[in-house]
Amino acid sequence: MATFETKILNLLKYTQSKAMDMNKKEKISLNEIGKEVPFTIPESYFEDFATQMVAQTSGQQTSVRKILYPWLYMAGMFAGILLLGNIAYSVYQRNASLKVENYERYLFSQVDNVSLLDFYLEEFEEE
Repeated sequence: MATFETKILNLLKYTQSKAMDMNKKEKISLNEIGKEVPFTIPESYFEDFATQMVAQTSGQQTSVRKILYPWLYMAGMFAGILLLGNIAYSVYQRNASLKVENYERYLFSQVDNVSLLDFYLEEFEEE
């Protein structure tokens, strides 16, 4: 069983030999390749192309599912975005109202009852 180091050394030797072979053949002449075209086209391909294309595409019908599903996905996505936005807004509003309420409680806790009664009685007397 070969060890890991020997496998790596063998791989390095192999890649170096391939690189040397590639360096030897830097320039390849067209005479070596030849003038033969490697690609072929079936007989009368271009004459029958238009009729074959019409025959293949005219018989196909798109299903309602392929047309409708992308729109349904998009509508669901926008509904989800609106729902999440509404939830975030209501949480924000609730936090804002709690802050105001807590501030009012704090202010009332700093004032004694006699001062509050005097304040309300002065407003009542002015009216």
